Amino acid sequence: MMSEDNHDEVHMTTPELITKHGYIAETHHVWTEDGYRLELHRVLRKTQARNSKKSCTEPCDDKIPELSKTDSNESSILSGALALQAKDESNVKIKPPILVNHGLLSSSADWVLLGPQKALAYVLCDCGFDVWLANVRGNTYSQCHKQYTTRDREFWDFSWHEIGYYDLPAMIDYILDKTHQTSLHYIGYSQGTTTFYVMCSERPEYNDKIKGMVSMAPVAFLTNQRSPLIKFIVRFYILMEWGSVYCNIHQWFPRNRLQAKALGTLIRNTPGALTKSFYSCWFYLIAGFGSNQLDKSMLPLIFGHFPGGSSAKQIIHFSQIILSDSFRKFDYGTSKNLKLYGSTQPPKYCLERVKVPVAVFYSENDFLTDPADVQRLIEKFPNVVLKHKIEYSKFNHIDYLWGRDARTLLYTHIIDFIKKIQMSESSSMTNFTHVQ
Repeated sequence: MMSEDNHDEVHMTTPELITKHGYIAETHHVWTEDGYRLELHRVLRKTQARNSKKSCTEPCDDKIPELSKTDSNESSILSGALALQAKDESNVKIKPPILVNHGLLSSSADWVLLGPQKALAYVLCDCGFDVWLANVRGNTYSQCHKQYTTRDREFWDFSWHEIGYYDLPAMIDYILDKTHQTSLHYIGYSQGTTTFYVMCSERPEYNDKIKGMVSMAPVAFLTNQRSPLIKFIVRFYILMEWGSVYCNIHQWFPRNRLQAKALGTLIRNTPGALTKSFYSCWFYLIAGFGSNQLDKSMLPLIFGHFPGGSSAKQIIHFSQIILSDSFRKFDYGTSKNLKLYGSTQPPKYCLERVKVPVAVFYSENDFLTDPADVQRLIEKFPNVVLKHKIEYSKFNHIDYLWGRDARTLLYTHIIDFIKKIQMSESSSMTNFTHVQ
């Protein structure tokens, strides 16, 4: 049965959830080179900030809004091996910044829904990190452009390529400027890994701004993906393109408060076992069957924040890499490819340019990231320092976000990796254990 507190949280924004859970939330807005305004959500412990102001989604305009001001001494780098605990208010605060990026159809809410001591954002924050949660263009929190509105075809003319090429660099530069640091840690999940690989391939200078990269359920090659739902959708790839071009369908699965309220009401007020099984089945069709990690009482809360919307072009681009068996740029067809790329086929991304220390976390039961595809990806990278298979054999694609044991099975290993990166910045990475 869903608690009254969880019922309230269904309708809250990410900053409101962070504040309700006893942390300090900051909302920051970042402008990309091509005119999109992105919303970053920062998570701080109350002992970490003296002058923080919670701010929720603001109206769209062409000016960067005034942001919350934080103590300029709060920033990066650990002072000592495992000194990742909150310091006394009177001491100088030194917090390593971490950017956490969500997957397709998602938002920053993914990282806080499990609540304190369970959700990744809070686990990182409690360990002394300066946590920044991304919201890429087109999702619930990042639907503003200097020239276009979400009703315009041009607004949605992007895939995950543009997110990697424009959004990630803009967010990274903004965070480093605000924290007075020269590099940060990056955690990506699913599409959040895809866009990172795009960035390093297309803008390799950003390797120097990343201390270490955590790849959770990495997505680049999808040849062996086993999701029945994705296999069905890919069969209608041409129909998706037709709908986007001729039917003006450019946004998929948008989230709004009315939708969230309707879904939450439906899940709560219809027969529990039947409804929860129906909605969880949709997750399992994509993510993998058999896991016991999803608490079905959380479904109203999850569907209050998911899906967060995306462009149709993002989904079409993923369909293309499944059909082409290649991690490459968007395929516009022969004539437009020649004009844009100078060849009839889209060029492949150069994964060898991802030179930062990478930790890869994967699972056997993840229908989207098959171990064979993960291994193929790892063999392309020059600096994989950790390959970790989740110990629970039924761990699936959504368990990375909302698994009841995600902290034990996954998050503690991520933090251990980041701590070792912190301690090894000026030494070799040979101390890492490769888990097969």
